[in-house]
Amino acid sequence: MANARTTLLLCSLLSSLSCSIWQPPALEPARVVHLDAEPAGPTAVEYVEARFHSFHASLSASELRQVAEAVVEESLANDLPWDLVLAVIHTESGFHNFAISNVGALGLMQIMPATGEGLAREEQVSWHGPDTLFQPLVNVKLGTRYLAWLHGRYGNWGQALAAYNWGPGHIDGRLRRGRAMPVEYVDKVMARVQSPMVP
Repeated sequence: MANARTTLLLCSLLSSLSCSIWQPPALEPARVVHLDAEPAGPTAVEYVEARFHSFHASLSASELRQVAEAVVEESLANDLPWDLVLAVIHTESGFHNFAISNVGALGLMQIMPATGEGLAREEQVSWHGPDTLFQPLVNVKLGTRYLAWLHGRYGNWGQALAAYNWGPGHIDGRLRRGRAMPVEYVDKVMARVQSPMVP
């Protein structure tokens, strides 16, 4: 019972804003708990492409293929489950590369401009202002790197996803005070891992 309560408290660290300011400490490799994704390869790319297409992503056919390849390749490069990355994209932007949140997060993975600029500098990606985040391949590259860094920092997906949504500063404050957080965001992402067609 105590373990269940501890798990519930840890899992309840989640919900609302979107990617806070990137702080570039030393990046640790992500310690991943894989989520039974199918092996990456042509089948994975085709699956990701079909998911984007089914949600009427505002991309051409050639762009859809490139983005699908990028999701799988960047997930592998960062030791992330590609189906989790896809669920984050679904939850954050609904697969729309020109999405803008009410707090100013941009693109497929809804990255805040200051976070994106710091990530671009770390990853040696050309930065031409916030509109850079509307480039789907750049957005996927930076978003997956940020997600991997958060997982390496927190060591579990509940807190990493909460930090992706709320920002690590907010999560750190909650952890210091022993406060629980809403689970809505993490629940949405995990539901879309398990049942990809959840709207």
